[in-house]
Amino acid sequence: MKTHLDYPGALSYLLSLQKFGIKLGLSNIGLLLQALGSPHLRFPSVLIGGTNGKGSTAAFLDSILRQAGYRVGLYTSPHLLDFRERIRVNGEIIPEEEVVKGVNSIRDHIATLLAPRPSSAPRLPFHPTFFEITTALAFHHFAREKVDLAVVEVGMGGRYDATNVLPSQVSVITNVDWDHQEYLGKDLSQIAAEKAGIIKEGGWLISGVDHPEAREIVDRMAAEKGARTLYLGRHIHYRFHSSSWNGQEISLQGFRATYPQLKIGLLGGHQASNAALAVGAAEVLTELGIPVGKDHIYAGLAQARWPARMQIVGNRPLLLVDSAHNPGGARALAETVRQLGAPGRLFLVFGVLEDKDWRSMLEILAPLAEGIILCRPPSERAADPYHLKGELAGRFSRIEVQPEVAEAIFRARSQATSGDTILIAGSLFTAAAALKALGLKVP
Repeated sequence: MKTHLDYPGALSYLLSLQKFGIKLGLSNIGLLLQALGSPHLRFPSVLIGGTNGKGSTAAFLDSILRQAGYRVGLYTSPHLLDFRERIRVNGEIIPEEEVVKGVNSIRDHIATLLAPRPSSAPRLPFHPTFFEITTALAFHHFAREKVDLAVVEVGMGGRYDATNVLPSQVSVITNVDWDHQEYLGKDLSQIAAEKAGIIKEGGWLISGVDHPEAREIVDRMAAEKGARTLYLGRHIHYRFHSSSWNGQEISLQGFRATYPQLKIGLLGGHQASNAALAVGAAEVLTELGIPVGKDHIYAGLAQARWPARMQIVGNRPLLLVDSAHNPGGARALAETVRQLGAPGRLFLVFGVLEDKDWRSMLEILAPLAEGIILCRPPSERAADPYHLKGELAGRFSRIEVQPEVAEAIFRARSQATSGDTILIAGSLFTAAAALKALGLKVP
């Protein structure tokens, strides 16, 4: 007799699947969704990939579309504090009871598809991974909720990511930079080819890719698929009016309309690029018969929120949490801090995963800091902060270790005055631990 899981059991089951690691490919997710009645074919979607900024771009577009009155599914990863953050409909996280229904149904189908069957019957080649099952759960929930469309963030890469099973006619690639080389390739051309795998035949691509080598690959693959491409800086332009710790304002020229004095709800020059890409996607949807008005774009960008992206979580001292976890993210973070002018001295609380390029990240962020406090993010992949300190000895002054994220924040607060700045960065796991330590919730 099959066991019916309650919510704690369903969550435990999902988390246990992480032992299967990452297996890129579309065969498993395709068979699983077919068994569920192909829920991914019941709604149009926008697929958003790239190395950095894809979650923020998805948040901007989700906000715009909800302002336009659409019922929108939003799928992002990873989560910060609650697994259910990954799957939202109209801003509301998936209810526990829907997780329970979906997981029990998916688990039953997996058991059937893994069992010995006639050679002609479809069978899973291996057990689905955590991300594959979570993706199936998201699409199953969106179909049950009868969303008008879904905004979906790619998990890793693009070509063989489980989300790429969607027949999205609108794709966004925010940028191409170094990350996940062990899966995506050792040079930018290979990484770009993986990212560009989300472009669909005869579809639309909105691209923020500016590296010449990567852009050449994306251009070629888009042309091969007959996709119509809109480039940031060529077809979509923006310029800054003002930027402060209270927000920023830009003017934007889309390919359909002009938008003077757009207020953006997220901090940082890189967020202006992400907002511009979201506007481009909204304009393409209008071309495809899903109309979005200028007033929806204004309201959507102003009201968009995305946690742990230059998030101000305290004042006196100014306390910032950012999820930068690779050199590209660190560069964007450093540029924002310099542009806005962090008050007083800056103390950096830094916890990173071992498989990330933490040396380059610290080369970028350390010059901003009066002091650096290294900590260990709550992950099995965490880099040992004592090892980092040993590696950095003699290169940066005033480095110390506080193993726990909460302890590191407490130590930074003890050193900072009310006129200083504390910046917490290095990993999404570090950002999540910081929010938890500070007693904050993800909206």
